Amino acid sequence: MNRSYISYRINEVSKMASRPSILAAIGIIAVTWSYVSVLADIATVTGWRTPFLFVVVLAGVLGVVIGTIGRTRSAFILTIGLLLIGLITYIYTLSQAQQQLLTAQRLLADTAALFTGLSILRFVRAGAWAIAVVPAPVFLSWALLSAGRYVLSATAGGVILGLVILTGDAGLLTALTGVVGFLLTVAAATLTQYDGDIDQLDAVIVLLAVIIVLSTSVSAVPGSGSSPLVPEKTPQTVDASLTTADQRIEVLGSIDLSPQVRFTVESSRPSYWRTGAYNRYTGDGWVRTGETQPYQGQLSLPPGSSQSVQQTIKTQQSISILPAAWKPITIEGSAASQATVTTQGGLIPQTSLSANTEYTVTSRLPLWTPAQLRRAGTAYPAEIDETYREVPADTSNRVTQRTNQIIANANADTPYDAAIAVERYLESNKQYSLSVSKPDGNVAESFLFEMDAGYCVYYASTMAVMLRTQGIPTRFVTGYTPGQRIDSNTHVVRGLNSHAWVEVYFPDTGWVRFDPTPAAERQSTESARLSEARQQDTAGIDLNESTPTPTPGSSAMTPENGASTDATGTTSAPTERSTTTPQGTDMNNNSAGSMAQTPGISARTGDPLGSSSPSVIDQFLPTVRIRRLLAVIAIGIIGVGAAMRQSHAIQHSRRLVMAQSQWLQSIRQHKRRFAGIRGVSEGKSKSKSKSKSKSKSESDPDSSVAYAYQRAMAVLAYTHRPRRPNETLRTYRAALSLSADREAALQQIEQAYERSKYGDGVSPPTATTAITAADFLVRTGTPVRRRIAQFREIKPPDDE
Repeated sequence: MNRSYISYRINEVSKMASRPSILAAIGIIAVTWSYVSVLADIATVTGWRTPFLFVVVLAGVLGVVIGTIGRTRSAFILTIGLLLIGLITYIYTLSQAQQQLLTAQRLLADTAALFTGLSILRFVRAGAWAIAVVPAPVFLSWALLSAGRYVLSATAGGVILGLVILTGDAGLLTALTGVVGFLLTVAAATLTQYDGDIDQLDAVIVLLAVIIVLSTSVSAVPGSGSSPLVPEKTPQTVDASLTTADQRIEVLGSIDLSPQVRFTVESSRPSYWRTGAYNRYTGDGWVRTGETQPYQGQLSLPPGSSQSVQQTIKTQQSISILPAAWKPITIEGSAASQATVTTQGGLIPQTSLSANTEYTVTSRLPLWTPAQLRRAGTAYPAEIDETYREVPADTSNRVTQRTNQIIANANADTPYDAAIAVERYLESNKQYSLSVSKPDGNVAESFLFEMDAGYCVYYASTMAVMLRTQGIPTRFVTGYTPGQRIDSNTHVVRGLNSHAWVEVYFPDTGWVRFDPTPAAERQSTESARLSEARQQDTAGIDLNESTPTPTPGSSAMTPENGASTDATGTTSAPTERSTTTPQGTDMNNNSAGSMAQTPGISARTGDPLGSSSPSVIDQFLPTVRIRRLLAVIAIGIIGVGAAMRQSHAIQHSRRLVMAQSQWLQSIRQHKRRFAGIRGVSEGKSKSKSKSKSKSKSESDPDSSVAYAYQRAMAVLAYTHRPRRPNETLRTYRAALSLSADREAALQQIEQAYERSKYGDGVSPPTATTAITAADFLVRTGTPVRRRIAQFREIKPPDDE
C-alpha cells in the first residue's frame, strides 16, 4: 500500500467530517454501546469483564485503522477471521466433556435457541462466548464507518443488537438506544446520498415503532420472557409468578404470601421439597445454566452414603414444577413422561401439571455428620469448581473482607465451619421481613451492608455469594418447607411455605443444605398469614383433613440426619447447632403451605408484587412499569409522527388550517354575505365591501395581488397538491384539472401575479379582481365553505 493511496484515504476521511458523518458516528456509538453493554454485563457476571473490555477497545481501534487506510473487502475478510478465532477460543475454554457434546447439530440447535429467547447467561461459558463474539461486529462496524459505508456499518452492529434483543438479555431502553442509533446512521447515509431527502426513512421508523410497542404489550418472541406492559387488572401473586420454574429469576422487593394449598406429599420422611437450583448469580437474580435433558430412567446417585425415601405428590392446583426431596433418582406416574432433568440434577416438567395429578419420586437423602464434612477437604471436581464458585467481577472487595472477618471470629478453618459461621451471622444480625425495598445494584452486597431486614431470598443469595468469595462451591435453591403435617405421613403444602436456601458442595458427600433465614420469625409470619386467611374464610386454604390447629404429637418427627425437633417443629442438631442443621428438617405444623416456588423471586416473565402500602401512583397504576410505559409512549409518538409525515398528514393538516384561515380573511372582505343578519341592505353592503376592497387594492396593488396568490396556493395545496418548486404557474394550473369556473379564477390570479412580479405592476382594478378570485377559490375550496356553496349560488368573479 503506497504512500499516495494512504494520503488519498486520509483526504477522503477529512472530507467526511461533515454533518452526515457526525450523525453516522453518533448512531454507530449508540448501536455499539447497546450490544456491548449487554455483553459487558454478561462478562461481568461471569468474571470476564477486564479481558472483554480490552478486546472491545482493541477491535474498535483496529476497525478505525483498517477502515481509514484499507478497503471494504479487507474489512470483511478480517471479520471472518475474527469470528473463526473467537469460535476456536470459545471451544478451547470448554471442558473436555463439554467439547464432546459440541456437535454440529448442537451448535445449530443452540443458535436457533438464541433467536427464540435463550438467554446468553445460560451458556456454561457465557463470558468466554461474549469475548469470542464481540470483536467481529465492533471491528466491522467501525471499519465500515471509517470507510463511509454507513448502512453496512449500521447493519453489522444491528445484527448482534438484534440477537441480544431476541435472547431477552437487552432491556427496553438499551434496545431503544440501539434502534435510534441504527436509524441515525441510516439517516446519515440517506442525507449523503439524496442530499438531505430523508422521507423514505419514515416507513422504517413507523415499522420499528410498531414492533417495539407491540413487543412490550405481547410476548411475541417465544421464550423471550417479555411481560406485558400493562398486565391484567388483578395483581399477580408471588407464587403465581414462580410456578413456571423459569431458567432465570429476579429478586423482588416487598411481597405477600399466598395461603392457597398447592399440593400434598405422602412421605415417611419430611423434607424440603426442592423445585429448582441456580448456579449463576447476576447481581439481582439467579440463572440456571445448561440445557435440560429428557428423563430416561434412573438419575445418578449422590457421591456419598445415602438413604432411600419415597414421596407421593398430588397437586391441588395447576403447577409447573416437580417438587421432590433431594436427591431425586426416579419418578413414576403420569408426570414421568413430561419430566426433564436439569444440569443441576433436578426435575422440571415440560408442561404444566393439572390439578389432581399424582406422581411418585424416589430420592436418596445424603447421609453425613459434621465430622465427615469437616474432613471433606477442597478437592472439588473440575465441573463443580468451574460452575459454582463464580462471582460477578463488580462484587466489592468489602464482601470478601467481611466474610473473612466473620470466619476468623468463628475460628472456622474448614469449608463446613465457614458455612456454619456465615449462616449464624446472617441469622443473628438480620431481621426477617417481607416489607423491603429492592436495592439497586448487587442485592447480596446491599443486604450485607445496607439493609437491616429481608426474607429468605436475600438471606440465601447473600450467604451463597459470601461463601463463593472464599472459593466454596454454592448454589441458590428454591422450593418449600415440609408444610403442615396432618397425619403420620401426609403434609399439606401451601403457597406461603415457599422458601429459598443454600446448598454447599462437599467432596464425597455432594450437596448439603444450609438455611440462613431465621426459622422462628419466618414460621411466625407464615402462621399469622394463614390465620388471617382462615378468619376471612378464604377458599382453598385447607383440605378436609387439615385443621386450624396442629395435630397432637405431629412434631415428633425424625430429621434426615438424625437431629431432634422441638415442639414447634424446628430442627436442631444433636451437639453442633442451636438452630437447624444443614440436613435437618425445619417443620412448622401451624404454617401449612407452600408456593410453587419462592417468595420474593420472580420468574423473568412475572411481575413483582407491590408492597402492602402502595404509593399514589401504584394505586392508580398498580402493575404498570412507569419508566417502561413512558418509553413506549415516546416510541409511539415517534412512530405516529413518522406515519403522519409519510402519509403527508402533517402537511395536509397544515394546509387545511391555512385554507380555513383564508376563509376567515374572506369573511372580512365580503361582509355582504352577512348583510341579511346585520340588517344592512344588499346594495349598501356590496358597495361598502367594494369600497374596502378597492381601498386596500389602491393602497398597494402589488402586495394585494401577492396576498391573493398566497391564499390561492394555500387552498389549492389542500384541495389538490402544492405547487412544485420548478413548476410554472401554467403547468401547475393545467395539472390540477380544475372545474371551468375555478380554473378561470386561478387564471385571473395567475395573470395578475405575473404582471405584478415580472412586469411593471398592476392597477387597483386588477388587484381587486385577483382578491375577488382568491375569495372565490377559498369559499369553494375549504370544507365548511364548500358545503355552504352547495346551497348558495357562488359565481366566479367577472373579468375587469
